[in-house]
Amino acid sequence: MSDTKENKALGDLTATMRGLSIVVVLVEPKDPRNIGAVARAMSNLEVHDLRLVQPEAFDRTVAKGVACWGEALIDSARTYESLAEAVSDAHEVVGFASDSSSHRMSQRILEEWVGTLEMQGERTVALVFGSEERGLRREHFPLCQNLIRIPSSGENPSYNLAQSVILALYALRRRSHEAIGDDIKDLPTSGQLEQFTQMVIRTAEQVGFLNENSPGHIEELLVNITRRGRLSTRELKIMTGLFGMIHKKLPKA
Repeated sequence: MSDTKENKALGDLTATMRGLSIVVVLVEPKDPRNIGAVARAMSNLEVHDLRLVQPEAFDRTVAKGVACWGEALIDSARTYESLAEAVSDAHEVVGFASDSSSHRMSQRILEEWVGTLEMQGERTVALVFGSEERGLRREHFPLCQNLIRIPSSGENPSYNLAQSVILALYALRRRSHEAIGDDIKDLPTSGQLEQFTQMVIRTAEQVGFLNENSPGHIEELLVNITRRGRLSTRELKIMTGLFGMIHKKLPKA
């Protein structure tokens, strides 16, 4: 076999993501080897935006030793104090959680979610993975439009961090050549949705819908509704204007 043919057999991932920008967010990662393994998985699948939320101090040399051609991602990884800050520019935030019994948000199977993902237009999708020990915590769920489960056997129901990342990225790359889902070209960012969520909560408190006697899950459900709704940027502006006017018209407490 000639060198040319051998070279063609390597690096045969040719399909592009077009306007879809994928961000991988690791929340409170602890082991530099896991960070390095995630960087390698991202490099394998041409994803280059790695973000770390409150990582423990880690040895970058150890991380790079595992990264295998993904060392540059270790150097370029950005660090954030909160998940909200890390995903503020994302148009869709997707959390990966293995336990569906501890929260009220329903989970979707990875392949089913990928099949509904809007692949047209310029947009950023943040894939969020929790720490090696605890995974995503309940406090992180409201920032996610979807919670995803990767199917596994009952014999060994959990994947390690790098496995989860590479399975998610590979599923996205397999479908990246297709136009899937509704063509909503101007999805709002996570930061814009968060502002609207807080406006809805303030208005609900002002009209008395939320008060000291309200069941605790009511506010949580309001947050889930405002975060998961697939509003366009234009629709969000209209809803923000509506709630802003309501808030101004109501008497001050």
